[in-house]
Amino acid sequence: MSVSDQQDRRQVSGGFAPASGNWVHRGLDLSAPTTITPEEIEAFKRHYGGQFGVPMTGLDWWIDRNPEVLKRYRLYCSLTLRVEPAVMGGGTLAYYMLMGYVKGARYVMHSFLNDGLSRAQADEMIALAFVHAGPRGMETIQEAMQGLEFPEQPDKPARFPQGWAPDLDAFRSGLDFTTVTLDDGEKSKLYDWYLRTIGEIPPYVRFLAEHRPMLLKTHRARMENMLYVLPKQCWPTAMLYYHVMSRVAEGIRENVLLCKAWGVSRSDTLDTIGNALVYGQMEAATMVQREAGDVFDGWKD
Repeated sequence: MSVSDQQDRRQVSGGFAPASGNWVHRGLDLSAPTTITPEEIEAFKRHYGGQFGVPMTGLDWWIDRNPEVLKRYRLYCSLTLRVEPAVMGGGTLAYYMLMGYVKGARYVMHSFLNDGLSRAQADEMIALAFVHAGPRGMETIQEAMQGLEFPEQPDKPARFPQGWAPDLDAFRSGLDFTTVTLDDGEKSKLYDWYLRTIGEIPPYVRFLAEHRPMLLKTHRARMENMLYVLPKQCWPTAMLYYHVMSRVAEGIRENVLLCKAWGVSRSDTLDTIGNALVYGQMEAATMVQREAGDVFDGWKD
């Protein structure tokens, strides 16, 4: 494999398909979980340094202690990743920002840089994360971004899944954002948007429309005026990822429905969920089944 091919493989955190016969992923031979060679160790460390820009010393700790634990973890993780590399919503970023995990936030952004995101696209990824990460998260990301510069026009633009594209009009509900009040006519327009787009009205929408309509309207103002350059599909995949990762059941159904409505494939939706399960684990999988299992029934790519 040429150096350029190796670099390309490091650029996007793609998964692998064991059926292909190649069980090597991120430098580790995952077909031999109870052993590890010096070559594997070097390749594993080189991968993280190349893709994420920082060593993963926490994972490296297992190399000396018990490499089997590391390899079985990486086998699980690798099967949660999209085999054909493409950029989707970055739900991990919001989680790391909120936790104050500077190193993690930096390696997510470094990975986006390698993926070919422009400065405007990177800023919108941070804006998506800011929805849940809030001021604490922004303190994290401003530190994590020190010395990390995204180009205005990348030499090799980011690759998104087929059919993904910016579409701000898809978010438009017809609300007038020059005022914060939500009158009955606008409430009807908003209800119609949800029914037309996902087929149901989420509970928080009804609650806030009745009791705190200005909060609902200003939330929608953020949602409808955020993704000018990123594909619209980044919203539901990022939100779904965050809610599964955080084990917040209430945010799962709406975003699975949005994924389906906006052309995210069933496979990509499941990969989003699967990768978030690295933190959410089996408890979160139970939440997905309870909240949105019926949505996947009969859903074919």
